[in-house]
Formats: sequence, structure tokens, C-alpha cells
Amino acid sequence: MEKVYDIRDYGAVGDGIFNCTEALQKAIDECSANGGGTVLVASGKYLFYPLRLRNDVRLEIAWDAVLLAGTNPELYPEVEPNPYWKVGYALRNNKRYVMYGEGISHVCICGQGKIDFQGLSFVHVDENLKPFEGHWKRKHDQLIPGRSLFFVSCKDVRLEDLTLVDTAGWFTWFLDCEDVLVRGVTMKADLRMPNSDGIHLGSCRNVVVSDCNLTNGDDCIIVRSMQEQFDEPKACENITVTNCVLQSSCDCIRIGWTHDYLMRNCTFSNLVIRDSRIGIDVTSPRIKPLGQDQRDPPRYEDTPTPYPEVKPFAVENMLFCNIEAQTRLYVFGVNLTDNEAVDYVRDISLRGVHAICGRYPVIKALPEHHVSDIEFTDFVLEMRPVEGHPEYDKDTLNFKHAENVIFNNFRIKKTY
Repeated sequence: MEKVYDIRDYGAVGDGIFNCTEALQKAIDECSANGGGTVLVASGKYLFYPLRLRNDVRLEIAWDAVLLAGTNPELYPEVEPNPYWKVGYALRNNKRYVMYGEGISHVCICGQGKIDFQGLSFVHVDENLKPFEGHWKRKHDQLIPGRSLFFVSCKDVRLEDLTLVDTAGWFTWFLDCEDVLVRGVTMKADLRMPNSDGIHLGSCRNVVVSDCNLTNGDDCIIVRSMQEQFDEPKACENITVTNCVLQSSCDCIRIGWTHDYLMRNCTFSNLVIRDSRIGIDVTSPRIKPLGQDQRDPPRYEDTPTPYPEVKPFAVENMLFCNIEAQTRLYVFGVNLTDNEAVDYVRDISLRGVHAICGRYPVIKALPEHHVSDIEFTDFVLEMRPVEGHPEYDKDTLNFKHAENVIFNNFRIKKTY
């Protein structure tokens, strides 16, 4: 019979005041050392600071339990240099976390309880700023837990039946992980919360995301193939996202970013995109000079040098199907920079999409980017002006340098 390690037996007190970090970490460590089992967070509210996750541990948060992340930024240590990734190339130069797993396997965080990251304590809250008008300002870029649940080079990772609220940075970052399941998870951030990404997949393989409800002030689901963090680039591939509800003040689904490598073989199906800024964005933004807010990829004065060589950006074999969307800008776009190498963007299919939008789909590329084989099948657009974005193009599809674009039952309804 699997052994259960109740954190109360290790001194945890569920009053929301007592610091339970030591009790939680001791239970996790002992569970793993004894061959694995369940660490139970029973009824109550438990204050804690950063935890290191271990092999073969199932952290179960009961339905009436809350893990409450502390608000003192000085108590969030930075990740130390290690053989799994180049910590000096942490995005935004932020190396802090709430829960962290490094090179581990068979790990799970589950239960019907809640983790409250208390992210509002790390920003200047301005209730006069309306959603979609901008983001609140952080008190500090580095004195903040930039990633809430952070997994690096891990295998067989599960997040199931959780509620995660009020992150200070990204809710999750899976970096160079494989065999990942995120199922039945609710992530809820204020739409004005800066960098409150939902599920951030960097150079991961074999990932399933299903039955999730994500509300994010930044992108909801991100697929990237990062290069700076590794000696050799690793593709992000074999990703399935299904049966989810998404809302974002940025991109609901973002494929790629500056200095990314290869992203391929991804399926996104049965999605509802609620009132959001952008639906699906395949993007490689322009690199800015040092000192001009270019923090992803990291470009700080203390970033390690020489800056690594990077291979060209590439995207292929992406399917988006059965999607109901409402976006303030476009529901689908390809936006590629003119100052970075792009190998190709090809074989992208959008099927069974109904979208109410403020702008038409867009493709902005150069001939040498080799954008091709983009399919729109059973695709219905209802064009409506959106408050705050009156400048949308009412009459044209803005496709630049794309070959073999297929329209099969593509319909436009104008309601302005």
C-alpha cells in the first residue's frame, strides 16, 4: 500500500500564518527517499516559501486546502548553476521560483485544492487601469518569483485537478521536459497582471494539455524551442491541447519567439477563446539593441558572453480545429521579424473555426522566410469593431509573402 506523508505530522499548521516550508520540504524529501508516495496537504491554509520537488512524489492538495505562497521577495532564492540548463540565460534575468524540479521523474501535483501565489503583492495595483489597456508595473524584475511551478529536464510530470491563482510571474514553465500531462487545471490571473503566462512549454516533447480553464494577463499556452539555455537546441514537438477555455490580454496561443529553433507536430482542438486580444500567433519578434527592453531572449549587461550562436526559426505541422473565438484583434497571425533567420513556416491548418474579430487574419513575412501551405477550411469570420481598437482594416486580408494558401469554405460576415 502506498504510504501517505501528512504534512501536519511534520509540524505544518494550517492557519495561513505559520511558515510551513520546513515541514513541507521534510515530508517531500522523506517520501522520495523512501521510494515515493503521497505527500498530503490536508484541510487548512498553509503558508510556505520555495520548495524543491523530488522523484516519485505525488503532492496532493485536498479540496479544502490552500497552499499560500509567501510575499517576502528576499525569501525566494535564485536557482544555482547546474548541468541541466544555463541559469545565466534565465528570461528577464529572473532565476526565482515557488516550486522547482530539476532532472526528476514521476512527479505529480494534484488534488482539488488551491495554490495561491499572492502575486498582487509584487506589483503596483492600479484599479483605474482597465483590462486590455495595459499591465500593472512590477515593483522589481528580479526580486519576484518569476516562475511559480518550474520543471527543468524532467520526465513523467503531471498537474491534475488543481486551481492556481494570482501568480507573480508565469504559472508554469516546463523546460526540456518530456511526457507531461496537464489536465483539469484552472489558472486564474488578473488580465492586468504582467507576464502571468499560463502553460509555457520550452523545448518539450510529448505533452498533453486537456480540460483546462486559463485566464492570463499574458499568453495562455506557449510553444517555444529555446536555444540560449542549452549547449545544443532542442525541438519542441508532439504537443496536444484539447478541450480548454482560454482568455488572455495578449495571445491565447503563441507559437515561437525571438531566437527560437524548431516547433512541430502540434494539435490544438475543441477550444473556446473568450474575449481576448489575439487568438493564435506564430511570431518571431525583432531583436532590440541592448538597453531597449529586450529581455526575452535575455540581453542584460551581465548576460554571459559570448552570446551563443542560434539556428534558424522553424514551424511545421500545426493543426487548429474546432475553435470558437472572440478576439479584439486577429484570431490567427504569422508575424516574422526582418532581422533574424527563419528557415520556414509551413503546413498550418485551421479547420472548423468560428471567430468574432476586430481584425482579419494576417501574415507578415519575407520571401526568404518560406511561409507556405496555410489552410483555412470551414472558417467563419464575423468582423466587428472593438472598443479601443478602431483602426482595424475593414476590407483586406493582409497576407505578405505566403505561398499555397488554401481557402475552403472561408466566409466573412461584416457586422460593422
